[in-house]
Amino acid sequence: MATCTLMAASCSGSDSAVDTSRLTDQEKQWVDFSYAHEKNDQIKRNWEELSAEGVKSYLHRQRPRLCGDTAELLRSLKEAGYTAEEMQEYKEKTEELICSHL
Repeated sequence: MATCTLMAASCSGSDSAVDTSRLTDQEKQWVDFSYAHEKNDQIKRNWEELSAEGVKSYLHRQRPRLCGDTAELLRSLKEAGYTAEEMQEYKEKTEELICSHL
């Protein structure tokens, strides 16, 4: 089985190194988007260090937070330094790629 990372051209052409081989296409798109917009370098490194199963498990555990209380999600994004426009884009991508497929 070939490993698919976001860095691989066959996945998305991104320059990240997150193993998305166990994710659906929508989940891969969301991880790519989230990684590309992450402002905290330590969180990026944490994503990179996860195995494919770890990425899938992490995303599964985050779904309630991502798809639950929108106000809380936006508050946490604001605290992380996201602009209003970035928060809106993050919310829309999350709804489109993660929450609508539950």
